[in-house]
Amino acid sequence: MQIDRLRRMALFAMVVRHGSFSAASRAMDLATSALSSAVSQLEKELEVRLLNRTTRSLSLTESGQLYYEKCVEMLATAELAEELVIGGAGEIAGRLRIAAASDTAQKIVLPALAPLARKYPKLLLDILVDDQVVDMTTQAIDLSIRSGWLRDSSLVARKLNDLHEVLVASPDYLERFGIPLSPDDLHQHRLVGFARFTEPATLTLKNIDGHSTQIVLSLGAMTNNVSMLRDFALQGFGLARLPSYMVLRELEQGQLVLLLPSWELPGAGIYAVTLKRTLQPPKVSAAIAAINEYIAAIQ
Repeated sequence: MQIDRLRRMALFAMVVRHGSFSAASRAMDLATSALSSAVSQLEKELEVRLLNRTTRSLSLTESGQLYYEKCVEMLATAELAEELVIGGAGEIAGRLRIAAASDTAQKIVLPALAPLARKYPKLLLDILVDDQVVDMTTQAIDLSIRSGWLRDSSLVARKLNDLHEVLVASPDYLERFGIPLSPDDLHQHRLVGFARFTEPATLTLKNIDGHSTQIVLSLGAMTNNVSMLRDFALQGFGLARLPSYMVLRELEQGQLVLLLPSWELPGAGIYAVTLKRTLQPPKVSAAIAAINEYIAAIQ
């Protein structure tokens, strides 16, 4: 394959990654016309249209999507080779692109990685905040921090920890509905459902003796965002199960009340998800270690 073809493949991938020729032009400090010419030449060589272009939008054709995924893999391999050489010299550097839900990004990823970025000034943090599961390959994600279950077999998930969860409610809500003193009392209460759970209206509780019980409540509200789940609880919409680190301040200030402290909720696992590779770049390994250490500290 011609070296020039590899360059055009890289430029095509960058145009798609940035969403437009003009955005890629600014990011790469290349003329828009040069990028457009490179993609057009690539389409001519392949005898297939890769992009649907209008004056306002840019989208991949079906063939373009398949080609883009392979171009991204090519770039990722090249970047990994460079990072392994840099890492072999004892330096953590380069762009570290991490995907996480908004609550996880703000409460865990950023505070965990800020000291790492300060220690290694050549490390550039690029945090993609998205409450939906992202495609790590096409969006060039190095590391995804997520909770739940892994469905994509092309990825590798490492469980970092279980997040300790608590059951809470606002004083206003408890004044209206009463304070539950046992799991049986929960039947008369409403729950703020978390839409990412398979059964958002169900609570499973276990006491110190190992006895477990499962309660189905009526729903007072629903959301797919943990921060919004906490806000619903603060506004008195119902009981809410939340990671303890999310409500420390609210519990201390009396804005929320801890319920059934002698019963435990099953901890939600939090995972570091990476692409399948024989070796991970040093920046990714360092980030996973920092996040793992931070989670352990806030539990």
